[in-house]
Amino acid sequence: MNSRLFRFIRQSKGLTQKRLGEMLGISEPMVCMIEKEKKNVSDKVNKKLRELFGDEYVEKCRKFLGEN
Repeated sequence: MNSRLFRFIRQSKGLTQKRLGEMLGISEPMVCMIEKEKKNVSDKVNKKLRELFGDEYVEKCRKFLGEN
């Protein structure tokens, strides 16, 4: 998962960086760094995001953004 998709999912759910961080078990600054492409989305965070919102939703977002 790339930072663009990560940010799109957060924004599409109407979440702040702080709230998404709480939901994922990471800090708000870490969410910010991921969105600014300073950190990669770890496998653990990707898995948790998919558990929270569902694989189908993540894939719909990916297709909407035109990503492979």
